[in-house]
Amino acid sequence: MRILALVCAFLLFSTPSAHAGGWAVTYLDPAPSIEPSVTHTVGYWVLQHGTHPYFGDDLGKTGLRFRSGTDERVFTGVPLGQPGHYAVTFTLPKGSYEVFGVQGLFQDHSLGTLNVPGTFLVKPPNPDMIAPEPSGESPWQEIAPPLKKPAVAPAAAVVPEKQPEPAPVWLVGLVVVGAAGLFLVLRKRLRPSARR
Repeated sequence: MRILALVCAFLLFSTPSAHAGGWAVTYLDPAPSIEPSVTHTVGYWVLQHGTHPYFGDDLGKTGLRFRSGTDERVFTGVPLGQPGHYAVTFTLPKGSYEVFGVQGLFQDHSLGTLNVPGTFLVKPPNPDMIAPEPSGESPWQEIAPPLKKPAVAPAAAVVPEKQPEPAPVWLVGLVVVGAAGLFLVLRKRLRPSARR
């Protein structure tokens, strides 16, 4: 039972939706080849739930973090004209780096790798981190995130059905605990007695 309780607690606190405010995804704008010891400016988007700008009061500092072994460099971005759109300026020496999006009050988002000299090798975000887009007017005008769909679909386009929301984590935990309790009760009742 103790192990089962630990598993349920892990489920409750390890999913992104269990954290206050949810999660965010960072998308990079197309970037040039990065040369060593040269100053570069790269645009990026920080989108809550992978689809929309943060709607709270203050997201906090955003930027890019580069890690190569024990060497770690963080560069803070500045907001651009569109909601959720930022730019960061950085200089790196020659080397191989893991790249992370610094997302203010949200957890850092792993973007991929960068070999200097070379280009960013961005891995696609986990599909579980992309929630359905909120309904309503698009917060963007001419400039939109790279993966943003047009706000208005053509008249002939087929609108996909809305996917059902996943079950809340607490409900999954409750089902697991109930199934384990039922198993223990049935096991005790169905066990043959040890009388001789």
